[in-house]
Amino acid sequence: MSKSTQMTKFSFKPEGQLKEINVQFSNKAQLGRPVNPNSARQKRLATAPGRKTGRPINEDSVRQQRLRELAIKRVQGGGTIKRGRPVNMNSERQLRLAELAAKRAAGTLKRGRPVGSGKKGNTAKKAVKPVVVVMNA
Repeated sequence: MSKSTQMTKFSFKPEGQLKEINVQFSNKAQLGRPVNPNSARQKRLATAPGRKTGRPINEDSVRQQRLRELAIKRVQGGGTIKRGRPVNMNSERQLRLAELAAKRAAGTLKRGRPVGSGKKGNTAKKAVKPVVVVMNA
């Protein structure tokens, strides 16, 4: 039996095996390759749960300084940061949108296409009755 057929017949249920070594399991973690709970890496992660994997963060980097400034702005702004171009409430478009919103709230906004305004004529060719011409009569 080849390895590929062995892997398809193998059903992996990591919940029980991972609980034994105190590794958190979630369904999202199951999307990729199956986790081998007996691997050296999983054992190391289980014995040092506070240890983070990956690249360490440089607190003096430009990006980290920018993220700190954004966090301060977020706290000062009540949880939100203004992004993008500010809206000019006196612009033609904003006035039109406000008028539409008022009509919508009042229930006077007509929706869809206007009825009966400029109906197009029938563009299909008119049916022509066949004319029978009798020759040599």
